[in-house]
Amino acid sequence: MNDRLLLAKAFARARHAGQRYGEFPYHVHLDDVERLAQPFGINAMVVAQLHDVLEDTTTSVDELLQDFGEKIALSVSYLTDPMVGNREERKRQINQRFRELDESDEAAKLALIVKACDRLSNVKACRLFHPEKFIRYQREHPEFRKAAYRHGLCEMIWWELDMLIEVGDKLARF
Repeated sequence: MNDRLLLAKAFARARHAGQRYGEFPYHVHLDDVERLAQPFGINAMVVAQLHDVLEDTTTSVDELLQDFGEKIALSVSYLTDPMVGNREERKRQINQRFRELDESDEAAKLALIVKACDRLSNVKACRLFHPEKFIRYQREHPEFRKAAYRHGLCEMIWWELDMLIEVGDKLARF
């Protein structure tokens, strides 16, 4: 395993210590997002491990810059929900940010890939353990997709995510 990835795993585990992802330690979610990001390279895997540290811990962008460099720090910052208003307002603002990202920029590309992996991980978990959250993800999906999807970028992740949302919708009707 790459040293930068090991550092990211250790950093994320330390920062998320004591946090839970449903019934599981938080790192279970981070490891799942990393697994989904693996086909897109080591930088995507590093960002996957770190994607929630700015949002859910006291970690600063400066710490990420120092330990992981500008590309990783910028990518993680793109993934961080704004700290304003309710969920609907936060999602509106972050979707606007995703719409503005240019995937020819490596940090933006990494953010878009990891966000799709993160959403897929969340949707899978919610479908199994939290049906009410799954329904919320279904409602949010059209706007999220318009904002974060880029043709040719992590198509298999988007295919699986779209299928889960669609199948879940059909199952909800029975």
